Amino acid sequence: MDYHNQQVPIHCRVCGQRLTKYRAKKSISYECKAFSAELKIAFDINTSGDDVNIHPEMFCIHCKLSMQRTICAITKGVHHKCAVILFEWEKHTDQECKVCDHFRACSSGHLRRPTVGRGRQAGVTPNLLIAHLEKIAPPPVLLHEPSPPLASVNNQLMLKELKCAVCSNILSQPLELLCGALVCAKCLQEWIAASGAVNCPCCSEGGPLVSSHVRPAPGVILLLLSDVLVHCTDCSRDVKAGDYEGHECVPSLTPEEEKQAAGLLKRAISTSPDKGIIQLPTGGTPMTFMHVTRAHQETTAACSRTVKTRCFQMQKIRGIVSGGEASALIQKEVLILSDEERRSLLDKAGISSSIELGAAEVLAIKAGLAIPWNKLRLLRRWLKSSGICLAGEERMRHISSQIVGDNLKGEIAPFSVTIPSGGEEIKGAPLVFIPHLVDKVVQLLDGNERTGRLTWHKGFIPANEIWLKIGGDKGGGTFKMTFQIVNVATPNSVHNTCVFSCFAAGDSVTNLHVALDRFKDQVEHLHGMKWRQYTVKVFICGDYEFLSKMYGLSGASGCYPCLYCKIPSDQMATPLSVRGHATERSLEDMCTDHQCYISSGSIRKDAQKFFNCISVPIFDIPVSQMFHLLEALCCQLDLELASRTTDFDSSNFSKYSQALQRLPLLQGDLKTAQHSQQVLQQVATYVALVHGEKNPLAVDLLKQSAAKKKSVKALDAEVAKCTATVRRGYSEKEGPFVKTLDNALQSFGVQRQQYFGGAFIGNHVHKALKVPNIQTLCTSISKMALEKLPHRSGEVAGQVSKFITAFSLYGTCHNICDQNFIDAAQAHALDQAIQEFMAFFRDTYPEATVPIKMHLLEDHTVQWANTNHVGFGLLGEQGAESIHAKFNRLGLAFAPIKDHVQNLMCTVREHLLSIEPQLVAAIPPPAKRVKNTIAM
Repeated sequence: MDYHNQQVPIHCRVCGQRLTKYRAKKSISYECKAFSAELKIAFDINTSGDDVNIHPEMFCIHCKLSMQRTICAITKGVHHKCAVILFEWEKHTDQECKVCDHFRACSSGHLRRPTVGRGRQAGVTPNLLIAHLEKIAPPPVLLHEPSPPLASVNNQLMLKELKCAVCSNILSQPLELLCGALVCAKCLQEWIAASGAVNCPCCSEGGPLVSSHVRPAPGVILLLLSDVLVHCTDCSRDVKAGDYEGHECVPSLTPEEEKQAAGLLKRAISTSPDKGIIQLPTGGTPMTFMHVTRAHQETTAACSRTVKTRCFQMQKIRGIVSGGEASALIQKEVLILSDEERRSLLDKAGISSSIELGAAEVLAIKAGLAIPWNKLRLLRRWLKSSGICLAGEERMRHISSQIVGDNLKGEIAPFSVTIPSGGEEIKGAPLVFIPHLVDKVVQLLDGNERTGRLTWHKGFIPANEIWLKIGGDKGGGTFKMTFQIVNVATPNSVHNTCVFSCFAAGDSVTNLHVALDRFKDQVEHLHGMKWRQYTVKVFICGDYEFLSKMYGLSGASGCYPCLYCKIPSDQMATPLSVRGHATERSLEDMCTDHQCYISSGSIRKDAQKFFNCISVPIFDIPVSQMFHLLEALCCQLDLELASRTTDFDSSNFSKYSQALQRLPLLQGDLKTAQHSQQVLQQVATYVALVHGEKNPLAVDLLKQSAAKKKSVKALDAEVAKCTATVRRGYSEKEGPFVKTLDNALQSFGVQRQQYFGGAFIGNHVHKALKVPNIQTLCTSISKMALEKLPHRSGEVAGQVSKFITAFSLYGTCHNICDQNFIDAAQAHALDQAIQEFMAFFRDTYPEATVPIKMHLLEDHTVQWANTNHVGFGLLGEQGAESIHAKFNRLGLAFAPIKDHVQNLMCTVREHLLSIEPQLVAAIPPPAKRVKNTIAM
């Protein structure tokens, strides 16, 4: 048994010979597993059921070459004389094991590799060979001669190869001999029985037959035989050989029976109500008969009356076959045709096969995809070759000129630009604007009315009002001032955002005055203007810094930072229920305070005496209709959480913790100082631009700006020092806790630097305020403390519980504020949620400061909701922010234009085309995604 098992792996699975080696003593052999399909086709060997104790896992190179030749011959459809004799593997027996004897013969060299015509197995008698044939013969598949008329050309050629070499009929139970000939099992048995010999009946070269010389025909032969058509003499039908035995044989009608059936059908049709269609019961679905006149000439040569009759007949047939939906069947028939056939059919019918797109549709495509005119001409040629015709360029240019007209201008304007040394200088930059803003608003309102896009949001906007929001934002190298009509289904859409002023410079106070002062009277006219029977109401939106500049305030760092009221910054920490509402601001108060500030000498440090009104409001939009996003507001406990999670081991982290706690304070002071210095520089530049550089006020402001610049440098050095300490502490000691916090933030898509920066921004606030994310973020620290510092785990768990409560309370406020509309009940719920959040924040963190955004949340959000009944989702600045990406795409399309003003003019003109209601209505809606559901 041991000898048998040792010898099996080193012999060929196919021929049984010992695996050969070459000079490097490496066996030239192949795994049967890798060639299982080829072995099945060439030798009909199924290796899937091999036993490692019986069958070898390898086969030799000689069998590999023979296998390749055999498969190549089968592919070409010719017979191949196989030179390999298959070895029959048997399980080892203790007495007279034939396989072991074979192994010994191979080892001694007495057994040569058997090939065709060499040697003969002794002891093979005709009776034994006939018994072997009965054992290996496949089941009968084909019993009748195929029908030549119905056989294809390929079948006709293959029929010669599928005939028996003995009887010359189609093979039945085919066997393959060593010489490659195919014979019927019955023919071979009769040959052996009749001749009394075991010689090959097909050739004289093969020598005497032995059992290993005869094997079943390859599987491909059986597949070909099963597809050959066979003519049944009983039913006169042609069926596949594989289906012959089980086919339903119904005898054909005799000539007398055909005459009787024809007479009965004629009588039934002539007496039917429909005069041409009858239905006969069959015990199941009725059988329908229709009389169709045989055509004696082709349709193209027939007269119009005959053609019309044939069309009516085909329409009836389609109605019957389609179940009454003849038109749907015609559509499917047309879809089956290829594009060339369909186009040829339409041309022969005299119907234009081309698709024509109108000027508005093509202009919408051009504007939506940012395609210049030269590329549109190239696209026109491509589409025309496919049967799609675009409207003429002249017509499209005419429509474009009607939409934009002369209501767009560009120029080089003097803007304040920051220089590398830290100061500012006046430099020319491109400015593109719509000179007649009121006309553009009216044009878009008329277009939205014509296309049926105006809506009043189910009564949340008063039925006699049109809401218009104006906002600005800087991005992509340019500042864009926009307006949006709120009375549409998607007011924050890019298609509803119109840029009416765009300049390639920073959004400083000086630059805003240069670009927007020309619109002051027009915006004042828009507010309260009558359009049709409606009154226009103007809102202003933007981030807090932008709104501060628009209304002339010094910003969040001032002593009176609020845009709504005159509350001092040191009183914002006091609860609203204790201090009450502060005096509200108004445009008149702002202008008066600014005049007093100018009269006092415009001294920056005295701005608090005039409620931080250091500049005149750019637009006369009432403060009660001012709006800003609170999405950037998040819990100010982020930094405290970071410092506490790194302060568990004070002996190692003391310096790091001190620097970490001091860094945000220094960054806040630095930001305040930089803002003050920039404001001083901008005001000085503005005064010098208006009154001259030698004006005493301008000179004094420049001195104040230089002094503030020195303090900015000192603070910047302190911030750099603390930042270096924090970075060293994090990289050396802080790993476990910060990595845990970092992993928690990354698990729901929030970047770590935005968390340690003090607040989440953009879409991060939406992700961070989800309940599962709050739990993941906060509990990750307590789990790490329990693992690393178990003696402090109780204290950490208490802190984490507070953070979860703070995040959850603010999440409730945010979810209500972020809605498009807020009714009275929701406003009351918002008031309660804000009060709970602010009370918890003050009780839990008494030493924390209340920032300006938290003051706006506490004092003015509910007032806004009760007054206007809309949420931050409807009147946000998303459209103004999204317009930057659109301008970047348009800028790439017009990049070859080197003139900066013309480049910006083309970009803005293409943008104005893309928001035209007529063209927006031509844009097809996106297809709804169909989610694949798996049935359980």
